[in-house]
Amino acid sequence: MGSFIENNLDIFYWLTIIMLTVATLVILAFSVKNMATNNKSAKKTLTSIGGLSLVLLISYFALASDEVLPTYQKYDISEATSNLVGMGLWSFYILSTIAVVSIIITEFSKKFSK
Repeated sequence: MGSFIENNLDIFYWLTIIMLTVATLVILAFSVKNMATNNKSAKKTLTSIGGLSLVLLISYFALASDEVLPTYQKYDISEATSNLVGMGLWSFYILSTIAVVSIIITEFSKKFSK
């Protein structure tokens, strides 16, 4: 069995890529269909996408640094790559903080509303 998988690794790789692509397209199609039929859902979805875009833009343009330390130059890290990594880290920090604060606020509001 091991040699079969080893010999057909490319097939399994492309099969995985095709399945992920089909699943993504189906999710997008149903999301667009739901947005078209439900105006409230469309407004909520567009607000969420706008908020995420705002966090990513702030992370990229205001917080991320394009500094490349000499120790990382041997890995061919460019300034653009450093900026994208910084954006990813900052957006993770911001979104994680928002998630934790939302959980805390939700729990406290439940406790005090009783």
